[in-house]
Amino acid sequence: MILDAAELGAELRVYRRLVGARVRGQMQYRTSFALQMIGNFAINGVELLTILILFRHFDAIGGWRVGEVAFLYGLSSVSFSLAQGLGAGFATFSQQIVRGDFDRVLTRPATAFVQVLAADLQLQRVGRLLQGLAAFGLALRVVDVDWTLGRIVYLPVTVLSGTVLFVALFTLEATLCFWTTEATEVVNAFTFGGTTLAQYPLHVFDAWIRRLFLWIIPLGFVVYAPALYFLDKPTPLALPATTRFLAPLAAIAFAVGAGVLWRLGVRHYRSTGS
Repeated sequence: MILDAAELGAELRVYRRLVGARVRGQMQYRTSFALQMIGNFAINGVELLTILILFRHFDAIGGWRVGEVAFLYGLSSVSFSLAQGLGAGFATFSQQIVRGDFDRVLTRPATAFVQVLAADLQLQRVGRLLQGLAAFGLALRVVDVDWTLGRIVYLPVTVLSGTVLFVALFTLEATLCFWTTEATEVVNAFTFGGTTLAQYPLHVFDAWIRRLFLWIIPLGFVVYAPALYFLDKPTPLALPATTRFLAPLAAIAFAVGAGVLWRLGVRHYRSTGS
């Protein structure tokens, strides 16, 4: 069902209130929040350190030098950290199913999706966000990007597209819980594994991986292809140059598919009886 403007506005107001309550609750313990943020920053910094160590032994990977790969890493990490913070409610969805909390969700006037999305907001994920921004800043010091008006406008569109795509993946993981009850690690191969893969040029991977992350889970269109545009690199893999600008369309199409499956799961939900 497509919401009209009034319904969408109402849902956004509900989401804002729920998230506001979560933020106020987490900020009651500011020392704990600061320590968690620092720990999150340090843990995820290992990924960037791995890339830097790798380039001590290789001048380039698939024709991409260290600054260009750091650019990819920053783009992927920022999008994923935003999605992980905003979509944390889906990560704990299996617990809502087991405890029977989802039964209460269905009795409230707001949509189930908005309530689950706002069920948890992990502000400590800002540590990963800062680490991704730091990597992006490092890349810009090494790589000379020609920041035309088109690139300036397309950068936030690309980040938002990546965030939408990762939230859609978290939604799919939660949707499986309608049938499996417990969360499955299969989707993690495409969420956490996908963000790791997106940190490297897609053309260096085997053909089946490229097809998977282009045509089924369009991470290639959302992270890799836009990076080709920002870095002014040729489009490989026999793809047309227009694929560089398909990030929002690919993200929206994937999110719509995830939404359809989510609504299917909600309609077929049967209470655990707990």
